[in-house]
Amino acid sequence: MTMGGEAASTSSSTPHSQPLETEATQCRVESVKRHLSRLVVKSLCAVAADFDVEPMLEVSKSGFGDYQCNNAMSLFPRIRESATNLGNPNAVGQAIADNLPPSRIVESTSVVGPGYVNIVLSSDWIAQRIQDMLIHGIESWSPILPVKRVVLDFSSPNIAKEMHVGHIRSTIIGDTLARIFEFANIEVLRRNHVGDWGTQFGMLIQFLFEKFPNGEEAANQAIGDLQSFYRDAKKKFDENPDFKGRAQQAVVRLQRGEDRYLAAWKSICQISRNEFDLVYKRLNVELEEKWP
Repeated sequence: MTMGGEAASTSSSTPHSQPLETEATQCRVESVKRHLSRLVVKSLCAVAADFDVEPMLEVSKSGFGDYQCNNAMSLFPRIRESATNLGNPNAVGQAIADNLPPSRIVESTSVVGPGYVNIVLSSDWIAQRIQDMLIHGIESWSPILPVKRVVLDFSSPNIAKEMHVGHIRSTIIGDTLARIFEFANIEVLRRNHVGDWGTQFGMLIQFLFEKFPNGEEAANQAIGDLQSFYRDAKKKFDENPDFKGRAQQAVVRLQRGEDRYLAAWKSICQISRNEFDLVYKRLNVELEEKWP
């Protein structure tokens, strides 16, 4: 739960620039939250020693900090009779913040609204960990992932059509994830699923057969021309029942692997591949194609 709209006047801030525990100096990314949770547990033991309370710690979405402890509201009704000095959830939150053990991981804490404790990680500590990672490698601070190999299927543009911004988005996101995994020493299989055996492809092939009977001119078309031909083929498919029947038969023959239709399919795919590779080269993206 976050309190992004709370006024600054409801906040208090406490610096935590104290020596870092030995275990924290060795912690990896996934153990930062666990370490903070242990700090919160110690604080809760001091604030509510008579109660068994699990730490409620989440990544903050409020903009006030990096993590947020949300125990105060649920804890207040349980301790308000015994802890007369804690008259409201905000006071409970302040007590939790005040009793957090010193740690160089924590730069400061602040309490907002009904006791939300926002925790800011130390910039110096983060900078040191990043420096360690760059010098000593990702193993010094990488998450311990449960996998050694991942398969990423991304980009996957449409054959016989120009790439659009949606394909670029998928390409960049996929390549970014691949680079992150590879940096963490995980084997990445970069898959680009292309190709189409469906009615639309049979429609285009049949249209090209009828427009270019000898087939040679069709093999020299640019992808922009193929896209234009596709629009013409779709219009003819919708308006001409005879052509529709021939296009449907073309799909059957393509799926059976008949030489003439398979060659046409490969030719169209190659025209598309040539255009796609120009984009991938410019983006410095590597992909392994997978065809039907």
